[in-house]
Amino acid sequence: MNLDKLRYLLTAHIERVMLTYHNEKLLIHPSVKENDDYNDLLNRIKDDIELMPKIKKTIDETNIKFSLYSYQNLYYQSELLVFIYASINKDWNIVKSFDINKGRIHYYLKSNNIIYDPSISIITTQEIYSKKFKQLKEIKNQDIPTYLKKYNNLWKFYHKEILKKESNFSIDFINKIIYELNKNINAQYILDENHIKEIKDWIIYDDFIPLRQVLTQKRISYLKSNKIAIHPSVDGSILKTIEKAAKNIKELMHNEYNLHVDYYNKTLGNCYALSILLNLYDGNFKLIQGNIPYKSVYYLEKENRLYQHSWLEIDNYVYDPALRIITPKELYYIFVQKDDEYSKEETENILRRIGLNLTHFKNFLNGNQIGRDESILYRISVEKTDSPEMKEEGEKLISKVRTLKH
Repeated sequence: MNLDKLRYLLTAHIERVMLTYHNEKLLIHPSVKENDDYNDLLNRIKDDIELMPKIKKTIDETNIKFSLYSYQNLYYQSELLVFIYASINKDWNIVKSFDINKGRIHYYLKSNNIIYDPSISIITTQEIYSKKFKQLKEIKNQDIPTYLKKYNNLWKFYHKEILKKESNFSIDFINKIIYELNKNINAQYILDENHIKEIKDWIIYDDFIPLRQVLTQKRISYLKSNKIAIHPSVDGSILKTIEKAAKNIKELMHNEYNLHVDYYNKTLGNCYALSILLNLYDGNFKLIQGNIPYKSVYYLEKENRLYQHSWLEIDNYVYDPALRIITPKELYYIFVQKDDEYSKEETENILRRIGLNLTHFKNFLNGNQIGRDESILYRISVEKTDSPEMKEEGEKLISKVRTLKH
């Protein structure tokens, strides 16, 4: 069986005779997508490949490159590829196997039950892959440096002399790649004048990822997960406080109001509920409301616009639950405009006036449009400000949140 057919077999891919570029992509078996780790693993692979430094050609002039969209047959360089990739991504172990089809040794990567073979650009499951490749030995990720030093196994890809070896060639080769990769990663966090301008110009697009990245110094793959990203200067213990509050608030809003309030999933666009409820739950988190200035790319709109927003402050840090980030104030306010600040008591008093309208307080009380909301329901809610109905709604929410502390 040729390698193209093998790729299709191992991923249940149907070969395209039209739009053939689909055949050249990183092919992924449909069953892998049912795995809970799939999105995080795939996002990290994409991130690593985008940032991978240029790798020296092998002695036979083979161009060593990890691929997302342009498959290149690197079957005979499988050992080199897996040692490079597993050295920069600790999620993967290396497996030495026997290829039943070709009758030779072959290497691939394994993370739990998921298989990534960069030499033929596929992702599949252990169950499917093992039908064609028999596992001989698994090298745990933490043992890779020791293995490289002991066997110097990458020498053969770059030198003809088998007996005369530079004993540290393999580990030095890998360490250089790691060094260059880290340079590429760190370059994303540099906040010079040009980068600040670029982020401001495109700030609300692409899930705010460029903004979130410079505010937390985290990889793009991490920011695409459901984790809360924190700047290196922030004490990570704050996540325990948030985790407890998030669990209690989510359960309350679901059980009492049948509302989805989740601090880890689908947070974008839900800034008001997330920040107001946490302030109500824990007064150490001050509620802040304001705007994110941005430029519109639509010529029919005003070029300079304001994205209404809500977040929290605690000590010298900002916790933005919608963006899922925690960062120093001075860094955050390079990009975001703070207008109003509310204590827990002030938030309670406003909710007694507007009930369950978890929104931009000042604009709501002034009857101004919030975001694109011009609905009849919104106008009716504004008109009910300070009514007995709103007071009852607000008191109920306040009392329910108070019970969570006991």
